[in-house]
Amino acid sequence: MKFVIVAASLLSLLISGCATTANYETVLNSWKGQNINDLINVWGYPINSYKIPNGNMVYVYSSYESYTTPTNTTSTYSLHGNTIYGRSNTYGGQTMNFWCNTFFEAKESGQIVTWRWEGNNCKTR
Repeated sequence: MKFVIVAASLLSLLISGCATTANYETVLNSWKGQNINDLINVWGYPINSYKIPNGNMVYVYSSYESYTTPTNTTSTYSLHGNTIYGRSNTYGGQTMNFWCNTFFEAKESGQIVTWRWEGNNCKTR
């Protein structure tokens, strides 16, 4: 039973992740050719930026969240003679971590030329 609940939760996360990843990439593509200052006005300040060997700048946006599933306990009891026997099963309580790093590369002029993302929770802002 515990395996079925966890498997169903993971399956629903994977299915929903496919749609949001495509939407996220559509949003990222819309920033190509735009000025990095326009992106910063909309997304806020990046957590990091650095110059790469070709002279362009890379701007890094990051998000992180975690979720802990509720813990449930089931108990069963049986009476044998004058003795009560009990058994408890606890399931849940798993913590899942969700993160996304998005990198925008911009020319010296500020024009965004490319992007890249990594993580398991990159979704449309």
